Amino acid sequence: MKNTKPILKLRLIEDLKLAFLCVVYLALQILTFRLGMNRRLAIYNGIVVCFQFFAAFLMIKVNARRGRYLSWICLGLSMFFLLRAIVILIIARKPLIALPGFFMILMFCLIATLFSYQVELLDKRMVADYVTSLHNGRGLILALKNKIYNKESFYVIYIEIENFKFLNDNYGFDFGDELRKVVTKRIKNIIKGHGIAGCVDRSSFMIILNGDCEARQVAGEILHTISDKISIKKDEVEIDCFLSAYAGISSCPDDTVDAETLMKYSDIAMLHAVISKKKRIVFYEPEMEEKLKRQFEIEKIIKKALANDCFYLVFQPQFSSQDKKLRGFEALLRLRDPSGNNLSPAEFIPAAEKNDLILEITDWVLLNSLKTFAKYVQGTDITLSINISPKNMESSQFVSKIKEALSATGFPAKNLEVEITEYCLLQSFDQTIENIKALREIGVQVALDDFGTGYSSLSYLEKLPINLLKIDKTLVDDIESNLKSQQFVSAVIYMGHLMGCEVICEGVETESQLQLLRDNKSDFIQGYVWGKPMEFDKARELLDA
Repeated sequence: MKNTKPILKLRLIEDLKLAFLCVVYLALQILTFRLGMNRRLAIYNGIVVCFQFFAAFLMIKVNARRGRYLSWICLGLSMFFLLRAIVILIIARKPLIALPGFFMILMFCLIATLFSYQVELLDKRMVADYVTSLHNGRGLILALKNKIYNKESFYVIYIEIENFKFLNDNYGFDFGDELRKVVTKRIKNIIKGHGIAGCVDRSSFMIILNGDCEARQVAGEILHTISDKISIKKDEVEIDCFLSAYAGISSCPDDTVDAETLMKYSDIAMLHAVISKKKRIVFYEPEMEEKLKRQFEIEKIIKKALANDCFYLVFQPQFSSQDKKLRGFEALLRLRDPSGNNLSPAEFIPAAEKNDLILEITDWVLLNSLKTFAKYVQGTDITLSINISPKNMESSQFVSKIKEALSATGFPAKNLEVEITEYCLLQSFDQTIENIKALREIGVQVALDDFGTGYSSLSYLEKLPINLLKIDKTLVDDIESNLKSQQFVSAVIYMGHLMGCEVICEGVETESQLQLLRDNKSDFIQGYVWGKPMEFDKARELLDA
């Protein structure tokens, strides 16, 4: 844990500078009046006053706020010396050789006031975000250092809005600025007098929260208020935006007492929330840095795998739950690193989704799986399912890529099924709906994966032009032993049928699970009970059977 000695040392040096400049100013002031009362030396008065100006300006330069106060105190003392000198001359009945510094002092009052105002204005601009008026990165660092100097305990909450960039790029910077203003207002309403809010960049906010607050609760309220619908007018058209965000939290003094490190730790925690997708609020832990290094290593492995063709596909069969008729296959991506070791999809897929690598991977999966199955599905109703990333669904070019892949491989559109998650809707609702409709128009089927584990409103899901709902394995696991789980799965299947969709349950591993799903009218099943992921040669045997 770092200490506050460097900060204390800087503050002490600043105080010593101000004290020295005050002494210099007052010494020069005494000299000014001595010169002003001497006929022969009065001509040097102006030179000494210039040095006074310089000393006062340096005070303001060292510290705009405290320097300004000290300069005004020095001015008050100057006026005292001036009046004292005048009284002495009047009592002694001596002629006024020169009025010692009177007009110079008045002029200095004006200059010092204007100068200090400009310095303070510039200082505010340097520490504030232009659009939101919140602290910028520099302002946050200064606020953190001040709290650390005062030995306060507090939390640093790093908020990342994940789909802001898409909205900003598609609707323009002015639209993005209005969006940021709305988010700023909502954050301020949550923290009120309990913390300081700032902007790290256009899509990132940071809150310095008082230590007597419950950090997780406050972060949860902020994420919730950010996710509420935001309506902004663009060219006289009101656009509804649905943002989603992640939060990383670090603590002072528990994690560190260094300002930059606190920001870094909260950023690392936020990145882990993004990677996990399930935990939207994550507290910093020391081992996270190692995990982050691993993330960067995986990204390098992925790039090498794309360049050296280290990816390969396996296919898991899907069957009708009633008669075990083959419905089709889901294409699953696997990666073997240069050392020959298999890397888990749970590790490399999230790493790829963090950046545009997932787009290249999706292109590879699409072309290779379609090419592999093209001649085997002609004239059949066999379906090939391919998982699609939210980054694909938020692209206006995605449907064009699908058409190009179908054309290049000769794969029939009606035999292709793209699987999306509810997360796609949170990323970019309008573009996702537009892409789904365009896919349905060319005959491609669309499945909603992980149904029952997401956060989307049922009113939105009802309007989606999809043909299949996939119930996640996590919901199926406990249906044998837990009556509530069984009832929940039954309700989800029923809702799917109400929406006019067929339903498939993933992760079916036992005969008793299978029977329960049959009884609850699940149309299809996918899982180890009837078929593990297999190489294409094995899959072809099922096709030929």
